[in-house]
Amino acid sequence: MRNLDRYLRYEVDKEKSELAMREAQCRKVNREMGSAKMEGVGQLQGTIPARDFFRWQQFKPGCWGDKSFVKEYFRDNPSFKAQTLTKKSFSGPSFKAA
Repeated sequence: MRNLDRYLRYEVDKEKSELAMREAQCRKVNREMGSAKMEGVGQLQGTIPARDFFRWQQFKPGCWGDKSFVKEYFRDNPSFKAQTLTKKSFSGPSFKAA
């Protein structure tokens, strides 16, 4: 029993350290990308680790196509969310009503 307890504690600690490492990698990618925007693709919302992506896809097929699920995921995992623009700006000429 002592070995089982030690093994389980080791696996839990290992999982926590791997999660912290994945979060750090995602934060780095998001920081480097900033508010990247590509024409025809859109703006970067966040970076999802492959492990999380496939686990959720297995558990709930088609979940990544659901906007409310993606919004919830980033709410629950703020470290994976990208640094996006806070407001849209318009730098063109002003339009006045005639």
